[in-house]
Amino acid sequence: MMRKMFFSVIVVFISAQLASADYANPPDWVNDPETQNFTHQSWSFDTEQANPMDPDLGAISPGNPGFNMTVPGATWQDDLGMVYDPYTGTPLGQRQGGWRVEGPQGTPGSVREEWFTVDIPNVQNPNLTKEVWIELTFLVTDLTHANTIVNDVDLQVYADGIIDDDHKFDAHPTPDPEPLGASAFGEIWGRSTATFSYFPQPGDETVVLTGWIADGQHVILDQIDVDTRCIPEPTTMVLLGIGTLALIRRRKNR
Repeated sequence: MMRKMFFSVIVVFISAQLASADYANPPDWVNDPETQNFTHQSWSFDTEQANPMDPDLGAISPGNPGFNMTVPGATWQDDLGMVYDPYTGTPLGQRQGGWRVEGPQGTPGSVREEWFTVDIPNVQNPNLTKEVWIELTFLVTDLTHANTIVNDVDLQVYADGIIDDDHKFDAHPTPDPEPLGASAFGEIWGRSTATFSYFPQPGDETVVLTGWIADGQHVILDQIDVDTRCIPEPTTMVLLGIGTLALIRRRKNR
């Protein structure tokens, strides 16, 4: 199911859609006053950096979150050019740097290679659920590639850096991916989001993207944003509610 976090371009492009990749669709709970221990990390790749790399300024996660492009032969590309409306040719915005993965990578139809990992430090808590929201902005070779990449990649999140089924976060239904436009060379821009959750809240979260692409194809990762929040389990919420009511009644009886 999570392979579908990348998109099949069978819908009409959004006309005059801005090509900004700057934290475009944050989750609804970002501004919720009841959100506990909210964190945000963003990697925009606007300038060449060491790999692994720290997030852009403004990250509010405890510890030291980090991004690591691990696929063999990946290169950082400086200028990704203008994004255009595919029907009118109207310029929608200039894109800066990104990480480029050239095919062939992995074994088509079977083995996916690890492309990147993201580590988000956390505070372990047995009474909370951890929810993770991820947004990717990327470029693919052409329209045909955009239609097939849905089957070529897989995004997962794991607890405590342990990559197995016992520590895999549950995946939630995600909105349809968002087509953004085209490059001057016919490459296709898109943005996709996904959410995951895990109970109990682990000590850290590891995001892993794996994939394969054929010879002559490429993918460029332009930006990744990762938000997290802590959610009390329903039983915990009930206990908190009972405790609050008891406190109110106690005060009234004084």
